[in-house]
Amino acid sequence: MPETPYSALPDLLAEVKGGDIRPVYLLHGDEFIYKSAFKSLLNAIIPPEHQDLNYETLDGASENVYGVVQRLNTFPMIPSAKVIALHETRVFYSSVVMNDFLRRSQEAFEAENLREAAHHFLHMLSMTGMSIHDAQERNWKGVSDDELREYLEVTGEEKDGEGWLDQVISYCIQEKLKVPVFQDDAEVLNHAILTGYPETNHLVLTADVVDKRRKLYKTIKKLGVVVDCSVPKGDRKAEKQKQQEALRGHMKKVLGEAGKSMAPGGFEALYEKVGGNIRSFSSELDKVVTFVGEQGEISASDVETISERTRQDPIYEMSNAVAERDIFKALFFLNSLLQNNVHPLQVLAVVANQIRKLILAKDFVRSKSGSGWQQDFSFARFQKTLLPKLEEHESALLTSNVHPYAVYMTFRQSSNYTMRELTMALELLLDTDIRLKTYGQEAKFVLENAILRICGDKDTFSSHIDQSSAIRE
Repeated sequence: MPETPYSALPDLLAEVKGGDIRPVYLLHGDEFIYKSAFKSLLNAIIPPEHQDLNYETLDGASENVYGVVQRLNTFPMIPSAKVIALHETRVFYSSVVMNDFLRRSQEAFEAENLREAAHHFLHMLSMTGMSIHDAQERNWKGVSDDELREYLEVTGEEKDGEGWLDQVISYCIQEKLKVPVFQDDAEVLNHAILTGYPETNHLVLTADVVDKRRKLYKTIKKLGVVVDCSVPKGDRKAEKQKQQEALRGHMKKVLGEAGKSMAPGGFEALYEKVGGNIRSFSSELDKVVTFVGEQGEISASDVETISERTRQDPIYEMSNAVAERDIFKALFFLNSLLQNNVHPLQVLAVVANQIRKLILAKDFVRSKSGSGWQQDFSFARFQKTLLPKLEEHESALLTSNVHPYAVYMTFRQSSNYTMRELTMALELLLDTDIRLKTYGQEAKFVLENAILRICGDKDTFSSHIDQSSAIRE
């Protein structure tokens, strides 16, 4: 099985557990998929109790390839299989995949993931020798491929800062991101695999994109196993079929680990509502698994009850991103709302309302009635033990049009903040309200500053709290 699709991973794992372990494996394609596949492969090669000693993980973006070779030739701590994993390696990059980086960057942007969009774009620049300034000035000096040059010129032709490429470049500059140094270490690694290393040792590489014409790829295909974890993005029938096969394979794996099954029509209902984005699909699937609690089979009606379309109301997405303390999504949806002429004070009200709900949940947990709450509660247990008490003592958390599951998620999200942080967030939002109404400052800047301070890392937020306290005193 030198080259296999992700859907055939169970067969590969069965071979590994049966003792047929290859010296090298390559998992490439969708990051979410290959990370999930890697975890299963690692557990099949090495029992979890031995992984502390016989498993080494290396960052492919920064690790020196000679260090990898040295580890490959070092015998394991205990006499059993050893895995050296080189994650997100760039050894398969070449000019052939530059177009793929641009496509992935645009797809990530359209999926509202600026961080990932920037990651792919910077790697494209790295391979061409261009700087952020070159990209900003549209100086495609390192691009000789006519198709790629045309792609760049078409997708980046808008000069008013509204094109997707302009926004990705602006994000890179704002976050002070650097173009990584490109090094081609494929030949060194290829020689090491051909020369051989102790039979107990196994190399596992993960990569987002690969050039299948590279000598290293062909060597791994010949001596090891290549697992294609890519998910087709197109709308043609054949592409959608492969996309659904990958999603079904992932669903089967997740449900198997949870001890559950999906009733006929359940997958179709979930796919219809979420679409083919693997991260969104997995996120919604996790919600459904949590929602049904101890129930063994998930029905289509369960999916209908809990799942929502990936591209929901930006207002809801905005408040949810704040609750999750996801600063990148919160800023993305803030920008989306303002661009669609949602009034800044309305955005502020949404954030303030979310903070109040988190405070109510936090306060209830600290009370005698809510003292039984635990973060690992299933939804079913929450409904049975806490919801009746909540309905009696804290009706402000419940309204006629809010499903109990939404309340349950508020409780879980409240753990992302301390009570002190939440109360200070309300004070900050009051100050933001005053600034929006009286100082005449640009609304986007004022709201972005509030989001950055509320959703930023806890140490930074704590420093803001201490500074505010000192000012008041």
